[in-house]
Amino acid sequence: MTVRRARRGAAATGDADEARRAEGDFRARLREGAGFEGPPGARAWAELDLDAVRANARRIRRSAGVPLLAVVKADGYGHGAPAVARAALEGGASRLGVATAAEALALRQAGLTAPVQVLGSFLDSEADLIAQAEASFTLHEEQDLRRVAAAAWRAGRALPVHLKVDVGMGRHGVDPRSAARLLAEAQRCPGVRVAGLMTHLPCAGAPDPAISREQISAFARLVAWARREGLCPPQVHAAASAALFRFPEARFTQVRSGIAVLGLDPGGWAARADVHLRPALSLRARVMRTRVVARGVAVGYGGRWTARRPSRLALLGIGYGDGLPYGLSGRGAHALLAGRRCPIVGTVMMDYALVDASDLPRAPRPGDVATLVGRDGEGRILLEEQARKAGLIPYAFATGLGKRLQRVVRGMQLSPPARVRRAA
Repeated sequence: MTVRRARRGAAATGDADEARRAEGDFRARLREGAGFEGPPGARAWAELDLDAVRANARRIRRSAGVPLLAVVKADGYGHGAPAVARAALEGGASRLGVATAAEALALRQAGLTAPVQVLGSFLDSEADLIAQAEASFTLHEEQDLRRVAAAAWRAGRALPVHLKVDVGMGRHGVDPRSAARLLAEAQRCPGVRVAGLMTHLPCAGAPDPAISREQISAFARLVAWARREGLCPPQVHAAASAALFRFPEARFTQVRSGIAVLGLDPGGWAARADVHLRPALSLRARVMRTRVVARGVAVGYGGRWTARRPSRLALLGIGYGDGLPYGLSGRGAHALLAGRRCPIVGTVMMDYALVDASDLPRAPRPGDVATLVGRDGEGRILLEEQARKAGLIPYAFATGLGKRLQRVVRGMQLSPPARVRRAA
């Protein structure tokens, strides 16, 4: 053998070794997904990063400069209310907000002792449950004051309330013209302790800020009157996730945030305020099998996708029964396999979704991990992207994650959070 042939042979052997190593690395990436393993036997799961929740709460609190009420309604926007609540408190939140009496009780049953406010309307049958949870009520109409007073008599103690003023939402809250009178009446009502005055800004993310500024001004005039009359409670709040970044004048003495605590940036206003949030949710599923279909073959219900070439399709064990929106069908959405984007093809089914893995160097195998939301190596798919392609707002995507979908919590701390008094 000549020296030249020997060198060529050595080079070929080296190339083959390098190719085998690359294939092995790719296989490992497929098998490991983003480095996380799902629950044993799980075909699809959501991952909650509590370190991200803590970091987001700290950044919001620092940016706002006033106390933070972390909203964890709808099971923490589909992320898991008790875990999100604990992490938000550890990150600097002072209080928690929920929508219903049942949600307040669930937090107490999970061992959380921080102040909780039920932000939504309540029925007569819920008043005693809110008192049992030692949560604050929100007054939306005159009749609510009588309901709380009756519940306070039954409980044998004064109950805290926040008076909500409707500046344009048309959903909850008293008319601004009657708010001053009702605030004065609530301050005199036996068994009622007025802890807060609040409103909600329905157009905080709208392109034109003029409407929100008018609504903030209307609320601010009421607050100024209450202060002059000695009727203003300690907690005054108007700004939720978008407004707290966009309208500093709406921060008053407290801000509320739910979706931003979870790392979702409403309208991009956090980034514009130079506050960089960390997404807390990832959504993953395992490959069930792969199949090669010929050019021209129609796939899925209704044959809505047709292969334009011989295509290798990977079947993922997640569907709209798990909360993957049906609206992603045929909308140019993707999943990540080994950090590379693969198009979702055909219709999203109740239990499955198909992705076109034809451009991957090697075929995925059963058990490999696909990422629908989150990061895998250099690849990343934001929840906002998937929601937009499904025709949803991010809130609807997150809260729509199904019960069948298993949950994995990362960043759980061994020590319990500091106990916080249950006052309003």
